[in-house]
Order: sequence, then structure tokens, then C-alpha cells
Amino acid sequence: MPFSPSVDSSVAFLLNGGEMGERMLEHDWSRTAIGPPEIWPVALKTLVGVMLGANQAMFIAWGDDNAMLYNDAYAEMLGRKHPQALGTPSREVWHEIWGQLKPMFNQVWAGLPVHMADITLLIDRHGFREEAHFAFSYTPVRDGRGEVQGLFCASQETTGQVLAERRQKEETERQRRLFEQAPGFITILRGPDHVFEFVNRAYNRIFGDRDYVGRTVRDAFPDLSSQPFFDLLDAVYRTGQRYIAQHIPIRLQPGLGATEEEVFVDLVYEPIVDENGEVTGIFVEGHDVTQAHLIQDALQASDRQFSAMAQAMPNQVWTANADGEVDWFNEQVYQFSGMPLGSLEGEGWWNIVHPDDEASAKVRWARAVSAGEPYENEFRLRRHDGTWCWHIARAVPIYSNAGKVLRWVGTRTDIHDQKTAAEELRELNETLEIRVEERTAERDRVWRNSRDLLVIIGADGIFRAVNPAWTEILGHSLEEVQGHSFLEFVWPEDSRRTQDGLEAAALNIDLTNFENRYRHKDGSPRWISWHTSVEGENIYAYGRHITAEKNQARALLRTEEQLRQAQKMEAVGQLTGGIAHDFNNLLAGIVGSLDIIQARLAQSRFDQIERFTKTAMNSAQRAAALTHRLLAFARRQPLDPKALSANQLLSSMEELLRRTLGPLYRMEMFTGADLWATRCDPNQLESSILNLVLNARDAMPGGGKLVIQTTNMRLDAGSPVHPQEMAPGEYVAIAITDTGSGMSADVIKHAFEPFFTTKPLGQGTGLGLSMVYGFVRQSEGHLHLTSAPGEGTTVRIFLPRHHGNVDAEGAAARGEVPRARLGETVLLVEDEPVVRELVIEVLQDIGYTVLIAADGPAGLEILQSARHIDLLVSDVGLPGLNGRQMADLGRQVRPELKVLFITGYAESAAGAQGFLEPGMEMLTKPFAVDALAAKIQEMLQG
Repeated sequence: MPFSPSVDSSVAFLLNGGEMGERMLEHDWSRTAIGPPEIWPVALKTLVGVMLGANQAMFIAWGDDNAMLYNDAYAEMLGRKHPQALGTPSREVWHEIWGQLKPMFNQVWAGLPVHMADITLLIDRHGFREEAHFAFSYTPVRDGRGEVQGLFCASQETTGQVLAERRQKEETERQRRLFEQAPGFITILRGPDHVFEFVNRAYNRIFGDRDYVGRTVRDAFPDLSSQPFFDLLDAVYRTGQRYIAQHIPIRLQPGLGATEEEVFVDLVYEPIVDENGEVTGIFVEGHDVTQAHLIQDALQASDRQFSAMAQAMPNQVWTANADGEVDWFNEQVYQFSGMPLGSLEGEGWWNIVHPDDEASAKVRWARAVSAGEPYENEFRLRRHDGTWCWHIARAVPIYSNAGKVLRWVGTRTDIHDQKTAAEELRELNETLEIRVEERTAERDRVWRNSRDLLVIIGADGIFRAVNPAWTEILGHSLEEVQGHSFLEFVWPEDSRRTQDGLEAAALNIDLTNFENRYRHKDGSPRWISWHTSVEGENIYAYGRHITAEKNQARALLRTEEQLRQAQKMEAVGQLTGGIAHDFNNLLAGIVGSLDIIQARLAQSRFDQIERFTKTAMNSAQRAAALTHRLLAFARRQPLDPKALSANQLLSSMEELLRRTLGPLYRMEMFTGADLWATRCDPNQLESSILNLVLNARDAMPGGGKLVIQTTNMRLDAGSPVHPQEMAPGEYVAIAITDTGSGMSADVIKHAFEPFFTTKPLGQGTGLGLSMVYGFVRQSEGHLHLTSAPGEGTTVRIFLPRHHGNVDAEGAAARGEVPRARLGETVLLVEDEPVVRELVIEVLQDIGYTVLIAADGPAGLEILQSARHIDLLVSDVGLPGLNGRQMADLGRQVRPELKVLFITGYAESAAGAQGFLEPGMEMLTKPFAVDALAAKIQEMLQG
């Protein structure tokens, strides 16, 4: 109502105040404690004028009764309480919530303001109680004396916003629960740095719990920095284009310093777009397909083995792809048909099927392919001479983990004679066969609709419901299963584990690929792989029949074992052939020389006997060296390990190595500073290094450069030169590098095999690298070879670090045979008569008293007697008691007894470490006379 001079100026503040201004002008204020507007205090008039002119909801509670004055916006909040609320005490207007409002009103009347950002009130403003949300401020209104006369409120209803946010939150939470229950892994990434906002249980299970939420992908997965996933996420965020990948490998480290593990996943990177079309994050979803990938690789290897076996079979064998197109026949099919190789693949094989049988054969084959069921059919095939012969063809499908047919394997068997004899019976039963075939086809269609086991089971283990696949897979009718406990059907050995799995599933722990066996009605087991989820009080389980896959895996293991056995036999054959060849050559030199010596002695011709003696001795020494190399390769060589410095050993050999190489070759030696000690047989290590240097020289016939380097190396599983079969740890490494012709990958593969050599005939036995390899492995180290044609070769010897002091160097002086000084007594125990007589002769010649025994028990009897014995010299491999057992029993009565073992081979003495105790030494057969005498004198003189 516009202002006019006829209106009392004392109420002009109510003019232009909308509906509520008019109602205040017309209201009967005499019935209220406030009184008429003309006498209202100036502060109240001013505040009411401001309130009526505002668009925001406002009210004033005035006087002792908190009488209500409000504007049009607040009237909408009051609902059915308006207009009766005007001038009414607040406690009556809001009687249903006065218990919540009264403390706030009292606080304002005490002079303190009140502010509420969000308050929930259950109000009755439309005839029913409803939840409402408000944000408001209560401000005390004072008079000129500063006393509180009333309350002013500016209010905003937020009910719609709060309820919308609540619905959004509930919807978000519902989606998160669904994501948590999803069998595949799911995560939500936000922002250009891809910060984890959410990950489900499957994500944690597959990739490990890395405390994802709030971290960036680069922070959570530092082990993926060398893989393409970060760049792919950046590209999806930048372009807004979805990324999809299947069977993509991911290499992860399950823990700090752990070996990388590889998993394969199917995944989708889906950009999250806001209402403006801007990418704000990425939704990641996928599945772990590692098992399927590994099975696919195994199947491919199995296919190759199958092809080899199928070619060797006398039967006709063929394969087809998943669509039923025949793509391979073995040679027996082509020999039977007389057709050219390769002409029968695809549709070509129908050319040898009898025209009258072709249509039915195609129908049955198409039906089997469509159903994914085993195929069997009889038809006639044309032989190479034109004769039509009856065959029975059978084929079985090969399934993937998902139950999808991957390919078919089939055979054909000649049944012409049986078919001819049974033709009359076939005709009589033809009608029956048709009916059976029709019923089988109907059953197959039902089977295709329910190929896997579906179960609803309670936490008590009672089946609530099962699908018809139970009858097909396990032979039990639905009535025999429903209402019964799973314990009546599960395989007895799997009962406890299955009960534990059921209890875990009941606790809402999803089972994935949980495998157990169920008893078929015929009593045989069936392997089932389960996946579960929980809803309410029921457990929902999906079971896939995997008995065939289990059988295939066992068959694959058996085939691999047979292949390994064949490879072993081939290696044994190669080894024995090489030994026979080399030993026959050496024996020819020995026998021939001795024959000539014998003839010359008979003729009394002594002039050239020394030359033939040296020839025989040289052949014998070469035979001994060959034996040592074979034992080294087999890691059965008796060793005398000592703590040594590889730097000192190489320094002592440097002049020898330079003379061995000659003037055409430049040798550089780099010895590592503070090189660790190692423990091995120093003589064998010298021989190994010399052998490798000679190999390097032979690889550089026109001259070249040789580098020998020693270093300390700490090797872990991720080291680029770390062999897979080598244990991580600390090693002393000796690297020998040449600039020679190098080796191909095929040569490297056979380099350590005995008698394998690339040198011309007569210039190498092929045992050099084998000996080095065997010695290093026997010393608990490893030999590693890297090479490429034209780029030279590097051979690294890795020997374990020894934590201890280096043994003092000592070398026995060689010259005249040392003689006994005091006529000491030596007990000799040797079962080989020839060796025994020779050793007796040597010991007596140099002045020792010799006691003799031919076996372990006889030697022990002498040791347990009262005879004086200064030293026991014994073979290790003795009848009755071996040398070590005899020595241990002898030391029970002679604790200070010194023992010298002489052996050519003894598996228990393959390494002296742990075999030899203090006061024990070892000498390897064959040995020189002066070596035996020197060793005895050394032991007796301390």
C-alpha cells in the first residue's frame, strides 16, 4: 500500500511491507502485550521496517512473551501456523520444539547472541511432523538503557539442501558397497596427480594393502615407474579418451627388497567428467587374469608337445579351432588318403568323405561345435587305393578357465571290419538311435543353460537351493541335495577345509578360486572352484567344474618329467662316449709304451727305455688330469679348501700368465681394493684361472687384449648378472674378459657340457670349462658367461665371501724324496692290492715302519691294539668300514692320532670342508712319490 498523507506517520514504517505489513496495520494489537504500532519503541519500529523490506526470512520476538512479528519470507516457513502466529508468543507458535528453542531464547535475553549453522527440528507446520533444517542467528535487541527488549532472527531454511546432500551421500555409499562386493578390482582416482579416493577389497587383495587413500599412484606404486601405467593415466586424464587393455602384465614388488612378481590383468581406465565436460578423475576397473594367462601359456607349450606326440602315434590325429575349422592332420592321415601334405586343412578334408555320409557328418560336427560337447561320428573315408573304409571319429573340446571352447582334438580309427559285421544291427536300431539322439540334443540344450553350479547355502551348511547343473556334474537330483548339509557331498579329506571356508564366507569374506572336491553319485571325486558372496543370512556360491583342467595339469607334469628323463639319458650317452674316446687314446699311449719297454728289456736294449717311460708317464698324468676334470664337473672332486686372497693368488700367477699368453697379447690386471677373503682349494682355483686364460688366448688367434679384474659384489635377485639358481649374498668376483671372436647363444648354452668344444679335432677335450664349472659349483660359487659373436667373452667366477683371516701361504718344496728321521710307524689301510704294494714299497724305502690292513675292520683292530702308531694312512672308500668311520673309532682310543686320507673319489669327501677335522689331511690319487713322502713328513713333524 503506497504511503499517503492520510496515514498516521507513526505507522509509516509498516507501509510497503508486503502482505505482512498490511496484516500488521489491520491486526488487533490491543489483545497483545505489545500494544498498537503507534506506541511501539523506536528501536522496534526501525527493526520491523528493515525486516519487512528484506527478502530473507526474518522474525522478531518482542516483550516478555516473545510475541512473534515476521515478514513475508518467514510466513512461508510457518506453513499452516500463519497467519495465527502474528503477535502470538513464540512458545505457543513453536510449542512442539520449544524444548530446543527455549535455551537459545534465554541466552539471547541474557544478552548473548546465538548462531546456528545447521539445526535439525521436527516441526508441525503442514498438519504432520516433518524433519526440517535451518541456519539462523538470534540477536538481542536493546533499548536506550542497554536492556534487552526482544530478539531479532535472520533465518534460512536448508531442508532441501540437507536432504539432497543426504541422498547423494547415501547413493555414494550404496555405490561404494556395490564396488566393495564386485569380484573385479575397482579404484577411483582424482585430479591430474591421480590421488586415490577409493579402492575396493579386490584391489587390496590383488595389488597388496599400500594405504592407498590420499596417496598418488606414483607414491603408492614406485615399482611401476619403469612401466607404462603412469603415462597411460596421464593420457586418459588429458584427452578424456577411455583406455582398455587385456592380459597386460604388471610387475610388482610385494615388499621392500622382495623379488618382483608378475600378474596379468584386464583393465579399463574410464575418465570421470563433471557437468562442464571437464575431466576430474579416472574410474579404474579390471580383473586378475594371471591364472588364465599362465594356463594359456601352458596350453601353448602343451600343444607343441602334443604335435610331437601325435606325429609319433600310429593313429590318425587331427585338430580344429574353436569354430570347428580343421587346421591340422598328422602324417598318418596323408599316408592313408594319399593326398598331398597340407591339402586337407580347412574344407579340404571333406573331399575324402563319402558323398552319402558328408551331410550327416557336417550336421553332427556343427552340432558338437555349437554345443561345445564331445563329438563322435562314423563315416566312410576314401583310402589311397580308392576303397571306402568306415572310420569312427571322436573329438573333445579344450576349455578355457571361463568354460569357453579354445580348440578341438580328435582321432579317427578304422572300424571297417566291425562296421561291416554290425551293419544289420545298426539298421535295426536306427530308429532307436534317432530317438536317443533327439533326447540327447534336448538334454544338451538344457545343459547349455546351466553349465556351472549355483548354490544358495546357509551359515549352517544346509543347501537352500541348487541349480540343475548338480545333476549333470555330480549326478545328484535336486531333491537329493536341497535341504541337506554340504558334508553329505563334500570329499571327506576336504571337509575341514570346506567348513573353514564356509565360516569365512559367512563372515562376509568373499572366497575366490576356493577349490575342493565333491563326491559324484558314483563315488568318484569332482574338483570344483568356488566364488562366494554374502547377502543377508545366505551365502551365494558359484562353482566351476575344473576336474578336466586338473587332469590336464597332471598330464602336463608327467610329460615334462618324461622329457627331462630323456634329456638326462642323452647327456649320459654323450658323457660316456666322450670318456671312452679320450681314455682309449690315453690307454693306447700307456699300453703301447709298456709293450715297447717290455720288448726292449727282453732284447737287452736299454738305450731308449727312458723315452718310452716318460711317454707312458705323460699319458698316465693326462689320464689323471682327465679324471680330475670329470670329478670337478660332477662336483665330486676331493678339495682342500683354504681361506685365501684372490688378489694375492693372481699376483703370484701374473708372470706365469704373461709368459703363457706370449708377446702377441696385452694383459691388464685390476685387483679390487679391500677385496674380501674367500674359501676354496687354491690349487684348483689356479688351475681354473689358467684354463680360462688359455681359452681366451685360443679365442684371439691373431692377438688381442685380456683383462683380469677382481671386485667385491653384493648380489640380489634383481642384479643384471645374477643367475637364477644362485643364492643372493656377498661374493668375491674374478672376471676374465677377452677381445676374441665371442660365442653365439647356442654355443653359450652348451659351453659347460663335458666334451663340447668348438676347437678343431685333436686340439681340445671339451672338459676345460666343465672342470672350472664343477669346481666353482662345488665351492658353493657360480660361473657366469656373457658373450656375443665378434664382441669378445667375459667369464665371471663368483666365490662366497669368507668371514675370517687368510691362511698363511705354504708350499711343499719338491726335490729329493724326504726320508724318515726317527723310523716312525705308519699304519696303511688300502683295499686295492696294487696300490697297497706300491705305497708299502715307497714307505719302506724312505725308512718308515709299515703296519698293513686290507679293509676297515682289520685297520680298526690294529688301531684298538697296543701297537705304537705315529700316523694312519687310509683310503676313504673301504669295505666294512669306510676310512672316515675307522678313523673316528680309532681316535676314541688314540685322541691325538694323525690321519692322511688318500682317495681317488669319495662322495662323502667331495669337499674337505666339514669332512676333515684338525689333524687330518687328504691326498688325491694318483700322486707322485715325493708328494706322498713330503705330506707324511709334514704331518709327522707338525
